[in-house]
Amino acid sequence: MKSRISFRVSSFLWMNEPRRAELLAWLKRYRGAVEEVAFFTGFTHPPLPLKTIEERADVLKRIIPQFRALGLCAGINHLATLGHLDENLENSLSEPWQHLTDISGSVSKSCYCSSDPRFLDYLRQAYVALAEARPEFIWVDDDVRMESHPAGVSQGCFCDLCVEKFSAETGRPWTREGLKAALSTGTRAARLALRRQWLEHNRTYIADLLSGIRDAVDSVDPGIKLGLMTGEISYSGYGFARWAESLTGKRGVEVKWRPGGGFYTDDQPAALLGKAHSIGRQVGLLPAPVVDVQSEHENFPYQRLKKSDRVFQTEIAAYIGAGCTGTALNCMGITPDPFDEYRPYFDGVNKHRRFFDKAVGTFGRSPCEGLWPVFTPDHVMIHQAEQGEWMTSGAWGGDMAIFNEWAEIGLPMSYTRQGAHIALLSGDSCLQFSKPDLIRLLSGSVMMDGAALERLNEMGLSDHTGFTVLNRKDRDTTEVLTKDPVNGKFAGWQRDCRPSFWPDPGYLLKPLFPGSRVIGETIDFTPVNHGPSSGVFENELGGRVAVVGYYPWKSVHSLAKSSQVRSLCRWLGRSRVPAYVGSYHKAALWCRRDGAGAPAILLVNASLDAVDGMRLLVRDVGTMLTLTRMDATTQRLTSPRLDPPYAVFELPRLSPWEAVLVARR
Repeated sequence: MKSRISFRVSSFLWMNEPRRAELLAWLKRYRGAVEEVAFFTGFTHPPLPLKTIEERADVLKRIIPQFRALGLCAGINHLATLGHLDENLENSLSEPWQHLTDISGSVSKSCYCSSDPRFLDYLRQAYVALAEARPEFIWVDDDVRMESHPAGVSQGCFCDLCVEKFSAETGRPWTREGLKAALSTGTRAARLALRRQWLEHNRTYIADLLSGIRDAVDSVDPGIKLGLMTGEISYSGYGFARWAESLTGKRGVEVKWRPGGGFYTDDQPAALLGKAHSIGRQVGLLPAPVVDVQSEHENFPYQRLKKSDRVFQTEIAAYIGAGCTGTALNCMGITPDPFDEYRPYFDGVNKHRRFFDKAVGTFGRSPCEGLWPVFTPDHVMIHQAEQGEWMTSGAWGGDMAIFNEWAEIGLPMSYTRQGAHIALLSGDSCLQFSKPDLIRLLSGSVMMDGAALERLNEMGLSDHTGFTVLNRKDRDTTEVLTKDPVNGKFAGWQRDCRPSFWPDPGYLLKPLFPGSRVIGETIDFTPVNHGPSSGVFENELGGRVAVVGYYPWKSVHSLAKSSQVRSLCRWLGRSRVPAYVGSYHKAALWCRRDGAGAPAILLVNASLDAVDGMRLLVRDVGTMLTLTRMDATTQRLTSPRLDPPYAVFELPRLSPWEAVLVARR
């Protein structure tokens, strides 16, 4: 398997004849770097009038063969199906059809609801017109979602037609007002059950819409592939398996996928890692037959100095590490001007293409292994589980970002239960699972915060957690590490996260059994010791549990804390995590398997400093590995010592934000 690098082409570039000629010459030069082009149907974000779509499809039908003549795969990226947001309304679709509606009755100006048969007929004609341009594929962009539409309609759709459908699905008559109350009030069990039903309703809404698009395209050419762009559309229900089934249709046509998220500039380079984790969670939900997985490489508003070439290239590598098999570049063309300023990006892709190919060939579609921040497609239902309106809660997987710091100290993340060696439970996340499922989790390796401990103990699981919450102290607190073996030489070291600046609940714990070991205590500025804040426990199920009640997921970059966290994870996971960074460096890595089943690692020096002597611990690979840099040069690594069951490799000098592949070959 090789990487697939595609280029999303602005309508400004393909509709303008001088720019199109420049583009053809450009792509001829970069044929070794880019093998696929996707032509945007528009440059603003509401749906277009049908006449405009038909006119542009006619032009595309004439020019697509010009790009195929270069040996490129050529298709269409339809920017607006339902509509993204209010923009350019005077030149957009304007019909008295049903628009997206939020739970309070606010109606979008630009976004339409596919429950209206009149809009569905428009969509059928629009996709028929695009299919008649004879593309090899059509991308459905990420406006096919139920959240993050114009201000005031952030979550839909609660129009009369959709509420009527939900009433039929649940066998209970609903009004918008009744739904609003029932989703946010009443018993927790009733609210969560109804939210599950609503999420299934959202999945069905999108699945039916995509099936209609598949049918429309099939009426012209059933061989045209369909692709879907997604974000962490948690409120839409993460229905990726069903949606892929809708896109493949009855004939089993190959499906394309483009997971995305926001990383537009390198002002905050570490945000690259956050997007990589978001993409990883999306890829983790995809069915195995979906192998054309192109990360969204988004550089809006396309001002080149906003993102360096180094970050641009490392971004592609990180997303491959997180599970993608290629990338879709969206890096220029918001105006009809010459675009030579973007040449360094494409020179870089050309230079690093062999590296991307090798990484994809090594990983295939194997899952990431390591620490699993537990979530399911129903994850969003737990927001505001105890109080507040559900519809005011965040979406787009934002709450999952609390685990990102753990992935910056050299611990590998997993995005599926399949790849999990340690499960991370935070807050109400356990409410996604049944009690028997939680018992299965607790029979393995689990790290949790104080809020999660409270929830588990409420369910009667304290015999398996080993601790209970005794009290809380939220201000003027400092953590001190105990003499427990897991803390090693850092016993007595302190961590002050300064709650008065960055508030976070502080939990005081009570050990429940003789085997409940305290590894951290809370002191104040006097200093008075207020008792245990963290501990570990081996339960009768054979599981290992760690409870961290003081800033569990944040401020872990100090020497003592990062060392303790790595030691703790090694103890928790019984040294089964396949690889991690054992030295005090800021690094991100994704650990997967090669075709022979051996661990393979994509590692990024996530620092602005060059790094010498980073130590990488890997198990089940012997004592010889190969390090491949992004310019495709290789270097043999030999482990000078063992830390059973791990071999310890000292990496050569890594430049700031450099990505490398470490594998057997």
